[in-house]
Amino acid sequence: MSRNRYFKELLEVFIIEVLTFRLKVINKKIMFKIKFLPYNLEVTTLPGETIIDTAMRYGIHINASCGGAGVCNKCKIIIEEGKVKGEIIENNFYKACATFPLSDLVVRIPIESYIEKRATFLKPKKRPAFLSKEIKKIPDSPFKKLYFKLPLPTIEENFSDWTRIKYALEKEKILNPEVNINIFKKLPHILREKEFEVTLNLYYDPRKDRYYLIDIESGDKTSYNLGVAIDLGTTTLQLELIDLNTGETLAFTSDYNPQISYGEDVISRIEFAKRKDGLKILASKVREKIVNLIEEMLREAQKNLEDINLISLAGNTVMSHLFLELEPKYLREYPYVPVATEFPLIFAKDLELPLKETTLIQLAPCKASYVGGDIVAGVVASRMAEEEPLTLFIDLGTNGEIVLGNKEFLMCAACSAGPAFEGGGIKNGIRAVSGAIEVVNIDPVSFEPMILTIEKKPPKGICGSGIVSLLANLFKVGLIDRSGKFVRDTKHPRLREGEDGWEYVVVWKENSATGEDIVFTENDIENVIRAKGAIFAGCQVLLESIGLSFEDVERIYLAGTFGNYIDLEEAIIIGLLPDIPREKFFFLGNTSLEGAKLALSYKEILLKMEKVVNMMTNIELSTYPKYMEYYMATLFLPHTNEDLFPSVKNLKI
Repeated sequence: MSRNRYFKELLEVFIIEVLTFRLKVINKKIMFKIKFLPYNLEVTTLPGETIIDTAMRYGIHINASCGGAGVCNKCKIIIEEGKVKGEIIENNFYKACATFPLSDLVVRIPIESYIEKRATFLKPKKRPAFLSKEIKKIPDSPFKKLYFKLPLPTIEENFSDWTRIKYALEKEKILNPEVNINIFKKLPHILREKEFEVTLNLYYDPRKDRYYLIDIESGDKTSYNLGVAIDLGTTTLQLELIDLNTGETLAFTSDYNPQISYGEDVISRIEFAKRKDGLKILASKVREKIVNLIEEMLREAQKNLEDINLISLAGNTVMSHLFLELEPKYLREYPYVPVATEFPLIFAKDLELPLKETTLIQLAPCKASYVGGDIVAGVVASRMAEEEPLTLFIDLGTNGEIVLGNKEFLMCAACSAGPAFEGGGIKNGIRAVSGAIEVVNIDPVSFEPMILTIEKKPPKGICGSGIVSLLANLFKVGLIDRSGKFVRDTKHPRLREGEDGWEYVVVWKENSATGEDIVFTENDIENVIRAKGAIFAGCQVLLESIGLSFEDVERIYLAGTFGNYIDLEEAIIIGLLPDIPREKFFFLGNTSLEGAKLALSYKEILLKMEKVVNMMTNIELSTYPKYMEYYMATLFLPHTNEDLFPSVKNLKI
């Protein structure tokens, strides 16, 4: 090295150290500009912030499975311009959670960290015929708009304005509705605006068997009666705009939950909520996104915001707490106590949502800390609690909620599968965005893979269904053994020892959208095996607790986005699902949204949800005596007991 180059590099190090010292010690109003690519958004830092802190403040998504705790190595960024002090990973990336700006920056977020809304619109598989039948009865929404042409007062009939309305409601068999004093204040003016032609807005709460007079409008406004059904998912938000008079869906939309920028699973978000204003940030971000999506649907349907009268929301217990800005920390701490599992009727204005003051919000009730309203809504939508067949309901998400039962009983549990099925904890794992590998087939002779990506785009990484497919194929062709370890004596260029241990190269870098090899490592395999094991063992515990086995199950319902896209045979090969007759399996899609929608259209649904909650017996798997024994037995492919998987046992591996 030449002397000039040596002194130049020494000077650069000195300058960086001086700037860092000023940042940490002086800590005055040192703020920099950061331009985030490919979004082309320029933002301003605050003193002492890491790059991920800045991105979080502005709602710019960077993968961070651990919520910025510095342990997942997913928050990769590229510094294209400017000076930083931080931790370098994988040679040319910086960790956003451990990197501080020392000047104005241009930061590129790698392609595998993008989130794309269009990927949330993937069409689900066809629902089974017995669930696809339309409900025959006419919709009977809990929110009604009734038009009356009331008789004008006379000297002979000069009873009160309110009495006149009560008489009209009695003819509709609505007796003594609850009324707010604010209704009385505007009542005389509204009645006389159009000579006693009025529309009454009424909400019926089946849990109390009581009507509430929410608002009064002059003239006939019965046609302006819209509702919004919301599935408040950990990863994805899905919404439908519903005509409450007819039950017709007017529009649908979906997008990623913006809270993923603060943590990809519920645990990391609970941790983020402990920070100063963390809970407020999480609540405001998801509420803002929901309003934006509602406005998007209204534009599509050519309707107005003031026509929204009722919002029905279903989410897991943590998501419900974060939406309402309720303290979530005790959900994670033993003995796992939520603030509430049933929620009062809420006016949108009380959550500072920019909707009209009388818009109401109803939430599906939850059962326990990790068995939430999304599962309760799903059970109601599936009708399993109204029928004879013994049914196993599985939501294959991060929590891995499962419900076993029929109209006589319901048992439930949450399996803590972790984020592996959504790409979390997997080296090249990503969500189901365009370019994500969703199907893999490996030739048993050449060991060369054939892959399919979402929207047939160049591959960026591997999503949940692709992870299951890849693991099943590696096992089928004999590249990995039953313990999930690569067969070391296999001579093939795709099987190699990488920087993180042994790995299989799924896509060479010259063919990938990232410019890097897309690989599947032994550590990835271990994470997937743990995730599938948690779910399978949870199902075994529920069955064992009532003296049954998988052979006794008559139906298995697979719910949720991930469950809708996995290949059934491949899920059985890895031991995620039981090896029973395939005709017993049914893919239901988003039952959480379906349940929320039913609660908009039929006034008895909330009562059914409460009945389901009361029927459920929750088993806390972490304290169940034999759970760990069952779990440890699942940490093989497909299972320690091969007799549980006869069709896999007979594969020529």
